[in-house]
Amino acid sequence: MLLVSQEAAMWVSNIPPSLWATYCFDGTRFGHVNVTESINGWIQEASGLPIIQMMECIRRQLMTLFTERRETSVQWSSLLVPSAERLVLEAIEQSRAYQVHKANEAQFEVMTGEATLLVDIRCRSCMCRGWDLYGLPCSHAVAALLSCRQDVFKFTEGYFTAANYRRIYAETIHPVPDKTMWKKTESGEDGDEVMITPPRVLRQQPRPRKRRVQVEDRGRQKRAVRCSRCNQPGHFRTTCTAPT
Repeated sequence: MLLVSQEAAMWVSNIPPSLWATYCFDGTRFGHVNVTESINGWIQEASGLPIIQMMECIRRQLMTLFTERRETSVQWSSLLVPSAERLVLEAIEQSRAYQVHKANEAQFEVMTGEATLLVDIRCRSCMCRGWDLYGLPCSHAVAALLSCRQDVFKFTEGYFTAANYRRIYAETIHPVPDKTMWKKTESGEDGDEVMITPPRVLRQQPRPRKRRVQVEDRGRQKRAVRCSRCNQPGHFRTTCTAPT
């Protein structure tokens, strides 16, 4: 970046790295970068519709999504959702080439051949920051867990379990009938239908305007008002009461 633009490099260096560098991020991102873009792409079909049609389109999409994911998750037999299960199995396979040295019940030193990293299984943390950021044990953490005969799958965040996935989509978004099938509203006391009116909005009183005397107006003689009809002072033509 310095070779391309020194001003851009200086601008980036003034921003805390935790706001733009993954390795400095303090929280857990679970691998997601920009959820807003995903949502915008998902509601692209509905975004150009009028408000009522847009809400109906989103409701149908959610109803279909909940049903599909609820029916799909019933077929799972694993502890984790398939995507998380695949990542953990890949980490297990990769960890077989590592050498592990135990410091105490929680801390381990993992040698990969390229680097030496420290793992704390009690804090669920690794120096590579993979476990901290994504909520799934990295290959270094897996090597440490397997060395002390721990169940790797129990050290994943609860968000990745199939049971929690099923619980999220357990509720049903019910279908809504056509407008012609809606029930009529109950009648009022006089037999008239109840009309729903917009809420009453009270306009707040504006701040009283303070009249300021301009400096150039001080000491200047005011112009007398004179009627152009009767040529008398004190009123205008529009308020003149003289006979025609």
